Amino acid sequence: MGNDKIKCGIYARVSTDKQGDSIENQVSQAREYIKRMGDEYDSEDILIYKDEAVSGYYTSVFDRAEMKIAIDDAKNKRIQLLVFKEVSRVGRDKQENPAIIGMFEQYGVRIVAINDNYDSLNKDNITFDILSVLSEQESKKISVRVSSARKQKAARGQWNGEPPFGYYINPETKRLEIDEERGKVPPLVFDLYVNKGLGTFKVAEYLNQRDLLTKNDNLWSRETINRMIKNQAYIGQVAYGTRRNVLKREYDERGAMSKKKVQIKIDRKEWQIVENAHPSLIDKELFYKAQKIISSRSHERGVKRAYHPLTGLLICGQCGAGMVCQKRTHKEKSYRYYICKTYHKYGRDTCSQANVNADELEKVVIEDVKSKFTNLPNESLLLSANREDDIDNLRKELKSINIRKEKLMKDQMDIFSQRDLFPEDLYRTQMIEIKNKIGDSDSETSIIENQICGIEEKLSEATSLQYIIEEFNKLDIEDVNHLRTLLREVISKITLTVEDLHIDYIFDFNS
Repeated sequence: MGNDKIKCGIYARVSTDKQGDSIENQVSQAREYIKRMGDEYDSEDILIYKDEAVSGYYTSVFDRAEMKIAIDDAKNKRIQLLVFKEVSRVGRDKQENPAIIGMFEQYGVRIVAINDNYDSLNKDNITFDILSVLSEQESKKISVRVSSARKQKAARGQWNGEPPFGYYINPETKRLEIDEERGKVPPLVFDLYVNKGLGTFKVAEYLNQRDLLTKNDNLWSRETINRMIKNQAYIGQVAYGTRRNVLKREYDERGAMSKKKVQIKIDRKEWQIVENAHPSLIDKELFYKAQKIISSRSHERGVKRAYHPLTGLLICGQCGAGMVCQKRTHKEKSYRYYICKTYHKYGRDTCSQANVNADELEKVVIEDVKSKFTNLPNESLLLSANREDDIDNLRKELKSINIRKEKLMKDQMDIFSQRDLFPEDLYRTQMIEIKNKIGDSDSETSIIENQICGIEEKLSEATSLQYIIEEFNKLDIEDVNHLRTLLREVISKITLTVEDLHIDYIFDFNS
């Protein structure tokens, strides 16, 4: 007789945000609920699925270990009923929740969310959509609260996360204090880098040779030294809001969605910086000298091989290989020429491209670039003001759509909370109508955001081109590094054949 009973499962989840609702409480509540459903339900041999320390927003419901088991059990008819305490335990993603419920229903499993009064037998998908939206909004609120708490902590000069090398966190004040032993290393690093002229690799080598290891007892590398030199904590500052977590959704060719948490860098102007938050290990003058050195060396690394303006741009039209510049001296007179790499390596039989005088070729290219700039209509560089007005108008329109959408969502919630006052047909009709209007708002938002993005790209291109033109006008042709850099800003490649020279530009000068 017991074998004929409906097999039941319970899914419980606790999040990484350390919510107070424990796994045990969720399971206990669900067990009690199943017992009260009637004798036809097997309330003794219940399958329990528990996902612990799993974010409902950043972790895809389809990537959770226990949820995968639940799906497999549903597919193989091991459960016919699956109970959650509430929809938020499924997840906090308005796109994924309906998909996972639909999957269970496809396998003939009835879904119940106790606290939300949701039962898939009622086929009330609109209600479930609303609950999913609310759940996702709650997740974002939690994230904002956590972020706000960290921001307040930073504003008080307290440290978030792992302390930098040379410091420890005072357990009472939550501020950084200097570690007596390790605190000697950062000043040594800055002294070696700024005053002794050592590079980051040599500084790391110096420390490793003296067994001065990292806090994890690893060897130092140029990357760890680089991070230390750039860290503002060493001058007593606490910086907050340098990065932000965002959810990235991706869809494969089958339309299946996966999601992951990614960090984006925030513009330095938006950082919150607290001065004198803790004792400094490095004085500011030495610190900013180090920043200048590290910045100049980064720049040098990018251009130190830039001996000839067209190297890396010039392509042989005969064989498709790059062309390199050679320098020769004859009777105390030096001259340069560009030569095909294939010919240079394997001889004239492999490529018939003739060598070309470097000075003459560079002059032709520079003149062509200048002529493009000269023939450029003035209005193409004077569109910024008008286009900025267009962006402002579009943003106002976007704001208006968002206000309208918020009102629709409020109306939706009001109807939902008073559903008992409406006839079922009227309730459903109104909810569908509002849902469609919200969908239209989302479509309008997407179109306007794409328009803004397109205009901003054009503005950026115009601003960039204006800068390049100004730099070209004051350029000293003998400054090879600067010339090479500017040419790469406007030219993608130059193809040389016996009869012709063809320049492909990055900018569309004809549009």
